[in-house]
Amino acid sequence: MKAHININKRVDQFKWIKGLLTLVSLVMLNMISTDGFGQVETMYTSYRLNPQIISPSHAGSDSVSNITVINRQQWAGVEGAPVTYAISGNLKFKQQSGIGFNAMYDQAGPVKVTAISGDYAYHTKLNEQWRLSGGIRAGFSNLSLDFAGLSLVHDGDALFSGSRSTGLMFNTGWGIKLNKGDGFFFSVSQPRLFKYDLGSGAYKDVAYFYTMVGTKLKINDQLSLYPSALVRSAKDVPLSWDANVYAHVSDRFDIGFNYRHQDSWGVRLGVQAAKKIYIGYVYEMPTSVLSKMSIQSHEIALRYSLAK
Repeated sequence: MKAHININKRVDQFKWIKGLLTLVSLVMLNMISTDGFGQVETMYTSYRLNPQIISPSHAGSDSVSNITVINRQQWAGVEGAPVTYAISGNLKFKQQSGIGFNAMYDQAGPVKVTAISGDYAYHTKLNEQWRLSGGIRAGFSNLSLDFAGLSLVHDGDALFSGSRSTGLMFNTGWGIKLNKGDGFFFSVSQPRLFKYDLGSGAYKDVAYFYTMVGTKLKINDQLSLYPSALVRSAKDVPLSWDANVYAHVSDRFDIGFNYRHQDSWGVRLGVQAAKKIYIGYVYEMPTSVLSKMSIQSHEIALRYSLAK
């Protein structure tokens, strides 16, 4: 009898979460017909592994070129939960330059974002220790709203009678970074400058600014610590930030922790599986209202290093 009650309680909890996600989607979609600000921004935790996703100023800043693939499954097991696929290339170009590319597909419920872009960065020495980098980004993106998969309580609402799309639109971005060797770095960027427009001027999107800071603390020949933080800011949107630290052991293994303010905490693991292959994994648990369901998020990253 007790087991039957627990099962029913669990089912009711899942229905509650599904209803919450549907409510969030409908509120966001309602912004199409009313003046308001919408948030269409992809969330990453592995930004220290691949900072170029957030700032084009990191293109060509590594000692070797590399290609990184990231897959994020947020709130795994919940219908309509955010899913992200991204691939980026960080390539050396001449002595002081770098080029890169990014391709991303992100879906959260009926909202889908597809983007492809190219990066260029120039790196100059300020002195023997400090270097200043500036990067630009140009590409195309599309935001679409697919109402076909929505289960509405009341059918026939004209707002949900058809799907909407911005079409393929040009976008650009920028980034500036200051770093001291392979240790301390500070960067500010706006990877997406232009706002999405679904027509009629009613929907007001926001473009984010990202501020990253981090450093390297060498403990001994076998152990180094990498603390860092990321702050996201935009007009009329609450400030959000991440803080994390991981230990790099024996030039092969990584283990660390991350915290996203009022959202989640997580554990990061990584291994240099081969000379050119690095595999990273992030496990997250929410600290928000979703924590009542213990809904996990998973992020997997694969980086392949090219020849110098």
